[in-house]
Amino acid sequence: MFGHLDDPLGASPGARELARVLRRAHVIRARRRVAAVAACVVVIVGFAGYLAGRPQTVHISSTETGYQFNELKGPLAVGTPVPTTALVNVVFDNAERGFALAAHRDQAVLAETTDGGSSWQVQNGDLPSGYGQSTGYAGQFEFVGSDGYLWGGAPESDGSVPLWVTSDGGISWRSAAIGPVVYDVSAIGSNVWALAGACNVEPVGGAPAAPCPVVLEQSLDGGASWSAVDEAGFTEVVNALPLAQRVELARITLSRSYVLTTSAPDQSGTTELLFTGDSGATWQTRPVPCGGAFDLGAEIAASGTDDLWLLCGSQASAGQQSKQLYRSEDGGTTWTLTASATGLGTPPPAASQPNTLTLGGYIAPYSIGHKNLAVASPTTAWLYPFRSDLFKTVNGGLAWSAVPGLDTAGFGSGGPGNVTFISAQQGWICEYGVGLWHTSDGVHWYPLGV
Repeated sequence: MFGHLDDPLGASPGARELARVLRRAHVIRARRRVAAVAACVVVIVGFAGYLAGRPQTVHISSTETGYQFNELKGPLAVGTPVPTTALVNVVFDNAERGFALAAHRDQAVLAETTDGGSSWQVQNGDLPSGYGQSTGYAGQFEFVGSDGYLWGGAPESDGSVPLWVTSDGGISWRSAAIGPVVYDVSAIGSNVWALAGACNVEPVGGAPAAPCPVVLEQSLDGGASWSAVDEAGFTEVVNALPLAQRVELARITLSRSYVLTTSAPDQSGTTELLFTGDSGATWQTRPVPCGGAFDLGAEIAASGTDDLWLLCGSQASAGQQSKQLYRSEDGGTTWTLTASATGLGTPPPAASQPNTLTLGGYIAPYSIGHKNLAVASPTTAWLYPFRSDLFKTVNGGLAWSAVPGLDTAGFGSGGPGNVTFISAQQGWICEYGVGLWHTSDGVHWYPLGV
C-alpha cells in the first residue's frame, strides 16, 4: 500500500486558434459594416477569455458525468477524457503520475493521469478480456514507471487466470509465461514477485478441488522473463471460485515478505501466514489468530517487517460484517486483539474490549486485499471497508474515527473503489459514481476533477 517499507486545467485557445479567429474577423470586417464587425470581435474575444479564465471549481454531477462517459461507444480512443466518477481502482507511481481501472459500459479501461489525479485520459480502451463489472472481476494492477502488471480477471475458458504485463505504460499488454493462475504481484523496481497456482481454477459446482501448490515466480527485468524460485511450491491452496482473497502477498523489502493464504469457505476457512527473510529460499509459518466466526477471511498489512496488522472477517449481511483487528510487534509470532466490531452473528465483546471498529462495510472475503487497509506506521492507518466510510486511527488501532467530509460526499454508498498511499501524507481514495479525493498531509481531503 505504501510501496515497500523498510528499506485541472480548463480549455485555453492557443496562438494558432487565436490567429484563425482573427483572420476570420478580418474577412467579416471587409464584408460587413464596422459596427457589426466590432460586435463580433468583442463576442469572440470575450468567449475566449471565459474559456481561458474560468475557475476550476465548475461542478458536473456524478450522475451526469458517468452517463455521458457511458454514452461514448467503445473501444475508446487513447486520450479520451475519463471522469473521476468512472474510476474503480487507482494506483500512483509518484505524486503526479497514476493509473486507474475505470468502468465504461460494464467493461474496464485503463486511464492515466499526469497531474496528480485532477484529469484522466484513456490509455487503453481495449484491455484483455475478463475485467469489468459485467464479469464481476474488477481486477488488480500495479505500476512502477511504465512497467505495469494486471491480474485477477475472470477465469478464461481453460480455467487459467493469467498475469498481463506492459512495458509502455499500458498501451500494449502481453501474457506472462507463468501460472496458469496468478494470485498476487508485487514489484520493487524491476524486481517482481508473483504468486502463482500450478493448476487451473475449478468451476463452481464442479468436483471438489484438490490442494494446489503455490509457486513463487520472480522477474528481474520488469516482467520480461520469469523463473520459479521454488519449483515444488512452498504452500498449498484450493483453487476454487471465488478466487479473490485466496492468496495475499505483503512484500516488505527485496528479501523479506509475508504470504497470507485462505482456503475456500467450504474448506473450514483455514488461514495460513508464512514469512521469508531470504528472498523465498525458505519459509516460516506464523500463527494466525482468526478463529471461530472470524475465520471466513483475512487481510494483512504492515509498516515494516515486525509491525503487522491483521483483519479477520466473519459472515456479512445487509452491508454489515463483524470484524476483528489484531496487531503484532514481532512479525506475527504473537498477536494482540486491538479492536473489533461484533454483534452481527457473533457474541458481543468482553467489557475490556469495546467495539471500536465499524460494523458497516465489508472486508475479506468479500473484498480484495490491499484495497481496505493502508498502514503508515505503528500508530497511523486508514480502513476503507467496501460499502462504508473511510476511517483513520492515530493510536495503533485502538480507536477509529470517520474522516470528515467523505461521507457527505457520498463515499460508502456501495460502489467499488480503493484507498492508496505513496507516503504517510500523500493518498487517494476513489469510489465508482462518487469520484476521487486526495490528501497531501494525511489529514485533509479534497475532491479532484470537479
